[in-house]
Amino acid sequence: MMNYLLSAFFALSFSVAAVEDIQFEKEWIKVGHVKFQTELALTPEQRARGLMYRDSAENGMLFLYDEARVLSFWMRNTKVPLDIAYIKADWTIELVQQLIPFDETGKASQGPVIGALEMPQGWFKAQGLEAGTKIVRCGIKCD
Repeated sequence: MMNYLLSAFFALSFSVAAVEDIQFEKEWIKVGHVKFQTELALTPEQRARGLMYRDSAENGMLFLYDEARVLSFWMRNTKVPLDIAYIKADWTIELVQQLIPFDETGKASQGPVIGALEMPQGWFKAQGLEAGTKIVRCGIKCD
């Protein structure tokens, strides 16, 4: 019994440590008329973690890939309702879809895309942003 408890304790310790280990850089972007700073998910580890284990997703997260591909996102360990906008190679929004907290059903892009922007649910609609909207990576600050 003691071995089981120790094993469980160490497994929990390592999983909690793993949650805190992944760092995300921030970058300013412009989505249509809206400028803001968001977190970047550029590495496989960052993309796998995404917005899991968070209590809010106020400034969202931009997931980027080296090559266009069909992407599919799910909400494992993600308690915040999100919208996802898939980004085509020309840096326009392909599609915006709703993501339900903890839903492990994948929501796929319609075709090959280079990334995705996750934002709090309803954000794109509230800003009047939809398919075809241009996204620009500004870097340090948008002019």
